[in-house]
Amino acid sequence: MIQKFKLFLLTFVHFLTDFYSSLLSPLLPVLILKLDLSLTMAGTLGAVALLTSSLFQPMMGILGDRMKKRYFIIVGPLFAAIFMSSIGLAPNFSILVFLVLLGGFGTASFHPQSVSMAGDVSGERRGFGVSLFIGGGTLGLAVSPLVSTWYVDRFGLENLVWLAIPAVVGVVLMSRSLPINNDSQKIVSLSQLMEQFRPHLNAMILLTVVVVIRTMAGIGFTMFLPVLMAKRGMSLITGGIVLTMFTAAGVIGGFIGGLVSDRLGRARVIWTTVLLTTPFLYGFLHTDGILMYTFLFIGGFMVLASNSVAIAMAQELFPENTGTASAFPMGFSWGIAGGMMILVGNMADRIGVESTLEFLAFLPILGALLALKLPKDHREIKVTASKNTIDQTGDDNTRIVEKIR
Repeated sequence: MIQKFKLFLLTFVHFLTDFYSSLLSPLLPVLILKLDLSLTMAGTLGAVALLTSSLFQPMMGILGDRMKKRYFIIVGPLFAAIFMSSIGLAPNFSILVFLVLLGGFGTASFHPQSVSMAGDVSGERRGFGVSLFIGGGTLGLAVSPLVSTWYVDRFGLENLVWLAIPAVVGVVLMSRSLPINNDSQKIVSLSQLMEQFRPHLNAMILLTVVVVIRTMAGIGFTMFLPVLMAKRGMSLITGGIVLTMFTAAGVIGGFIGGLVSDRLGRARVIWTTVLLTTPFLYGFLHTDGILMYTFLFIGGFMVLASNSVAIAMAQELFPENTGTASAFPMGFSWGIAGGMMILVGNMADRIGVESTLEFLAFLPILGALLALKLPKDHREIKVTASKNTIDQTGDDNTRIVEKIR
């Protein structure tokens, strides 16, 4: 049975965490001017943010599954809020990298435990529960560019730090109500963990690769959309609005994708939406006016529609270690894709932002082709596994009977 109040609290805290974790991208044009950054350096910042916030997630997932209390649900949002809101105070590139790194660590520590709890409190409606939870985070991603660009335009980049106060107060107050007991705590050795992962390890590797490819397109557009808008002569606030539109579409896509996958199966939703990402992102780059924004919205919808679906599939493949399993499509994959932003930034320096985004728009086609190899819906996998066991048992019984005869 779904526990709505707990799910709401987790979704709200996820909104806060992702709001602060996404302050960097919409403010890149201002930071580039202030610190005289190249696009390669801008890409490096994005890579540091995502590598820290994402690659650490599997480790945090393993640690979180072993903890009696889910302390990271409280500590993570505080780190993300305090350090990411301080980026406007950075006097140079090195300090900026350091602040982004600490903020990313907060994001990494929060996600595995929180999404594991979201799945636990969703009962049999895991697809719905996880998609709602992911939707809360994606809504934070969507609102952040709009709020942060308006705030910086009105109060200045140096005053961005004060934006952390509401989150700090809110998280401290919520810590008294948020249930952090880890009812699914499991103390397992690394060898036991590998043994539990072995049956579906190939499926997890394939799922991770698909998410990496899809996420490279999503992150690349998220990071360089404000830069593209600035190069086209649009204001900082307009760039924030465009980025908000893109990520807001992802909120809707992620929620609907999770709901539909409960009925049609995870794999089918993943490969379909990943494939449909390409024509709309490419169309956005080569149109203008209302049609341009329509393509961007639909592209954002498609690129993130499989987000919660991939996490739900990972949890279902490894139900004994949902925190660790969630960390791969939710964190590790995003970290690898984020690390690639260094190369994407260098490409943008060499061939231009628009040509680089064209390349990223076509990338999901490869992901969609690989997604065709993903296993069928988890219920069918379980039935197949049970059938194989029964068949094996039946064969053994037949041999025993024949031997007795």
